[in-house]
Amino acid sequence: MNKAVIRGTEAFIKWGYHTAASLGPWTLTQEGATSTVTAKVTSHDVCAVSQQPLTFVVPRPKGHKWVWPIVNLLQVSGDQFTLSVGPLQE
Repeated sequence: MNKAVIRGTEAFIKWGYHTAASLGPWTLTQEGATSTVTAKVTSHDVCAVSQQPLTFVVPRPKGHKWVWPIVNLLQVSGDQFTLSVGPLQE
């Protein structure tokens, strides 16, 4: 089984155009069809994080971004979120 890992220093959880959470260091691990994100939460809106649909957004240079749909908010533990995400959106 192939495993891919992507790491970054900044990301966001978005509910439409609203920022539901700002994230610090994060790691996305993909094993087969399953992708899991763990991230340090720097701030969040409890109401917005509980809404649907949510996306995991990673800003890229020149205004570009990577966006994954959040399938499930698996765990909130202290200042850490663990998310299950779907395929990268184009």
